[in-house]
Amino acid sequence: MENSKKSWLSSKEAMKKAKIKDCDLMHHRIHGDLAFEKRGNAYFYSEESIEKLKSIKNNQS
Repeated sequence: MENSKKSWLSSKEAMKKAKIKDCDLMHHRIHGDLAFEKRGNAYFYSEESIEKLKSIKNNQS
């Protein structure tokens, strides 16, 4: 089951991929829009949730 393993992006990678600013990323995390993990002081975001955010953002434009 290869798909069971999630791919995680750092905050910088997630901001670049979703084309959003750090403040927007934080707001989406706080509102529960993004799947994330906190490792030490760093946040990592599920690549799948970033893709969903991108598609929602594109549909609103």
